Amino acid sequence: MRGLLIKDFLLLKNQSRIFLLYIFLSMGMLLADINPVFVINYATLLFCMFTISSISYDEFDNGYAFLFTLPITREQYTAEKYVFGILSGCLAWLVVTIITVIMNVLRGRADALEIAVSALVFLFLAFLFLSVVIPVQLKFGQEKGRTAMILVVGLIFAATFLAVRTAKMFQVDLSAAAERLASLHLGPVIAVLLVASVTAMIISYLISVRIIRKKQF
Repeated sequence: MRGLLIKDFLLLKNQSRIFLLYIFLSMGMLLADINPVFVINYATLLFCMFTISSISYDEFDNGYAFLFTLPITREQYTAEKYVFGILSGCLAWLVVTIITVIMNVLRGRADALEIAVSALVFLFLAFLFLSVVIPVQLKFGQEKGRTAMILVVGLIFAATFLAVRTAKMFQVDLSAAAERLASLHLGPVIAVLLVASVTAMIISYLISVRIIRKKQF
């Protein structure tokens, strides 16, 4: 797995200009006083997407046929994609979170700890996102994967819309529910998200292993 990680990080290094562009873009949004939690979440998701790019590179020009002549198993290959996604997402999250906290301290704001904790919540949400996109990409490939991802995002928005409409139909006060959620201590919320993201990752990994085992190269 270490060799696969080195390969993917070298691919990421070759895109260092894009890496720096995203960092400067995030700094620009922070200087424009855009919600810092949004900026952190935006950068984290972007770097998690590099995992999808690495899968696309592996597929290019019948690359799988070469990769699996190396002393690696399909299970190791699949696990490496999750490890790479977590590491690249955590790297972006850490860099942008540190920059955000420093800028808030320099501006004399006292919400640095709150931002860091909120950013941690979104990091777990990014892991949930990875749990969805990796098996989709492995299943449908580069071309069909884009269409599949659009459908997945569309289904998520549709489900959210239907949930809101159903809540209004049954006269559920969503504002009051949101206020109650906001009043909860972040500790239990983070613990629940951690368990949910780890569970989703395990289930996603098992699905991805099953997909990659059935592929013919």
